[in-house]
Amino acid sequence: MINKKEFTEQVEQILMRTKTDVMDAIITVCEKNNLEPESAKRFISIPLKEKLEAEAQGLNMVNRGKVGTGKITSFFE
Repeated sequence: MINKKEFTEQVEQILMRTKTDVMDAIITVCEKNNLEPESAKRFISIPLKEKLEAEAQGLNMVNRGKVGTGKITSFFE
């Protein structure tokens, strides 16, 4: 079984070798180690989580700004 440190190292190695994004690297490591992507949450380190969040913000997939209230009405405005 893989631990958090090994998981993070494998993801970082993929990120250094290829021009892939963080999510794809995480999925690749999950496939390599026969893990369900849903269970990868416990293996994601804080620095890896920060990279993933920054990537998601860059793609406008996560709203961490002033309007982060989570109301559905703000979605339609």
